[in-house]
Amino acid sequence: MNISPVAGHLGAIVEDIDLTAATAADIDAIKAAIAEHLVLIFPGQGAMTDQQQVAFTLNFGDPYFHPIARALGASEFKAGHIVDDVDHPPFQDKWHTDVSWDPEPPVFGCLRMVERPDRGGDTVFASTYAAYDALSDAMKSALDGLTAWHDLGEEVSFRSKAGDEIVDKTLALVPGANHPVVEVHPVTGKKYLNVNAEFTSHINEMTKAESRAILDFLTAHCTNPNFALRWTWTEGDVVLWDERPTLHFAVADYYPQRREIIRVNVR
Repeated sequence: MNISPVAGHLGAIVEDIDLTAATAADIDAIKAAIAEHLVLIFPGQGAMTDQQQVAFTLNFGDPYFHPIARALGASEFKAGHIVDDVDHPPFQDKWHTDVSWDPEPPVFGCLRMVERPDRGGDTVFASTYAAYDALSDAMKSALDGLTAWHDLGEEVSFRSKAGDEIVDKTLALVPGANHPVVEVHPVTGKKYLNVNAEFTSHINEMTKAESRAILDFLTAHCTNPNFALRWTWTEGDVVLWDERPTLHFAVADYYPQRREIIRVNVR
């Protein structure tokens, strides 16, 4: 396979590989590449099926069931279809990492574009390694040892998609989670910021006003374009990324055109 970095802090295009026929050696090489680049883009995978996408993603972790799927009693691990159209407005157009309000959130995500609009619909990824590294020593010291509470946030998009009854049942199962503000990646040993504007409610060790000020600064800082990669999709693209030291934002400038993308998460 041929691996070509595409941005300063994260992202690489991986060509000359059919993911449906990846060998054990290929998977080892992809694991090494994702540890270095965080986001890997595989063009030309249009023949991949949902089942093949699930099988590929399971090379990187165990099945992850979203808390809403758990509330619904799901037992079969399968790909999820994210369909945005005039009847289903997009809701991923906020900076986040997937399900950070789970005590054990997913560690890898895999997306496959099956229907893209005429224009727009990019996805932006940002490295929170780079965001942490760019902080002053004084700020790094101040953040050391702090924890933050992550929850469902405003809940509006979840309630519009799943309904009040299911969301209430989900919150009874998974009301939220505490995570360190600064995490250490278990593979690379590098520090990264683990906060996001969508799901991080407050810093536990601070007053409400202090927490709001620091979180507003950190969440804005993490989305500095200098730390980011903006990917313009082609149908058949597959993107695999490390959820932990990244944030992402699904640009919704195409609405009300239709966009369909297939997602699989593992932990």
